[in-house]
Amino acid sequence: MRIIFFAVLLISIITVVSFASSVSITNVRSQTKYGILTNIYYETISGPSGSSPSTNTALNPSASNGSYSVARGSSTYLWSPQFGSATTLSAGNWVLGLWVASTSYIVGYIPITVTNNQALATPSTFQEKISWNPSSYTSYEASNLGNIRFYSDSAFTTPLYAWLETCTPSLSNTATSATAWIKLTSSIAQGGGRITIYMAFLSTATSFDSNYWGDAPNLSGTYAANDNGANVFSFYDNFNGTSLSSKWTSIISSSGASITVNNGLTVTSTSTSGYAFAISATQPFPLVAETYTSSGNSILGVATTTSLNGFIAPRNGYSIDWYGGNDDIEYEGSSSTQLRSISQPTFPTGVWQVTWSATGSEYFADGAGNAYTGTNSGTSIANYRIYVGQSNGVIASSIFRWARMRAYPPSNVMPSFSFGSVSPAVNVLNVSIYVTNSSGTVQSTLSSNVQSSTIGSSKGQYAMSFAGIQVTVPQNGYVSIMLSANQTTSYTVYWGQGQPTNFQIPYQVLT
Repeated sequence: MRIIFFAVLLISIITVVSFASSVSITNVRSQTKYGILTNIYYETISGPSGSSPSTNTALNPSASNGSYSVARGSSTYLWSPQFGSATTLSAGNWVLGLWVASTSYIVGYIPITVTNNQALATPSTFQEKISWNPSSYTSYEASNLGNIRFYSDSAFTTPLYAWLETCTPSLSNTATSATAWIKLTSSIAQGGGRITIYMAFLSTATSFDSNYWGDAPNLSGTYAANDNGANVFSFYDNFNGTSLSSKWTSIISSSGASITVNNGLTVTSTSTSGYAFAISATQPFPLVAETYTSSGNSILGVATTTSLNGFIAPRNGYSIDWYGGNDDIEYEGSSSTQLRSISQPTFPTGVWQVTWSATGSEYFADGAGNAYTGTNSGTSIANYRIYVGQSNGVIASSIFRWARMRAYPPSNVMPSFSFGSVSPAVNVLNVSIYVTNSSGTVQSTLSSNVQSSTIGSSKGQYAMSFAGIQVTVPQNGYVSIMLSANQTTSYTVYWGQGQPTNFQIPYQVLT
């Protein structure tokens, strides 16, 4: 006799050799002797190999053809038809037919080693910056790089939040330079400590999910369409929409200045007495404050209070601003103290940075790549706010694309990184078939961990033959099909595909 079972499911990186002596199998409702295969349900194993599963909700397909989507997870599933009477199955006549597709499986990956050579460990939550040449991996990348994901483990079970900041000359897999920030969730030890993370390429039909993988608001065709910066950074806003987010408080002069939000923040002054700032709530020390600004009399700073000094800037912190052809570096106390003024005749568009890490230790950088270290010994430090805006003295319009705060790296030195070689990933299911009695105790193993063909994004038939010893299924016993996978991804399983009898098999009483 030849029995066709259509299997389903997946999702586990656990290779299961056998059940425990007893598994919990709930009787399914009685069916007619012949008919479409509706007698389907699933059980899940949440523990390691040999643990006992708990019963999951039954799934009863209502038609002879259909599909079922299997979400990302870390469980192994069973599919079990029940026998109404004791039945003998001859050796070598088992065939399992799979019709399954996956649209977001991993096709390749690169290990990335991150090394901290400083005298202090990194914080446990830390944003690491990496860069690469997308054109080196075009065979793995989607055209817009949307299929990239990062993981903390080689089994790809723990994704990491990551944000694509730049891609030049355009957002494309033919670009020659890209940078991204990855939110690490474990500390890197001092003195050469290292961790390995994994840059994975999903199928090229996959795009940004705006959750674990996103990009800067200006990179996509629609402003902020894929922006997940809030998931990556300690504080983040892209000034999307038409009103200032509740993350900010506005400080605006009574006349001569305004703040508008529309795909970015614009601060405009119409008189030399006008000023305006957007300032955040207090953030924990120490953090690096950054913004992307592209024009005007822009100022980026950190402050411990919303009070203004005589220079018209929030007090008790540091700032960098472009004023009359100079980068001015200031300590903003009760009065403003200029630490340095550097000639910069062209507005330095790009990412500006202010870092206040310790008493007398300040660091500044403008969008043109000019970096400055300030000294102002004796200045006490406390938790502080980030602010962007425009001070008085100039009629101008300043534009900010986003603002953020991120973890301070040890000694303000970002850990180094190195890319390994790209490796292909195999997308397969492992299949085991067991006979159990009505209580779920395993009576015999028909097949154990047989690997399917590689599963692609197109629906296909993966026929797998199993030659086991002759076995007897006891009355009310089960033939249980267990599926596990080497990837935790999403699969769609189809039933009734190409079956001329619509899966009309005698599955309750087999003779």
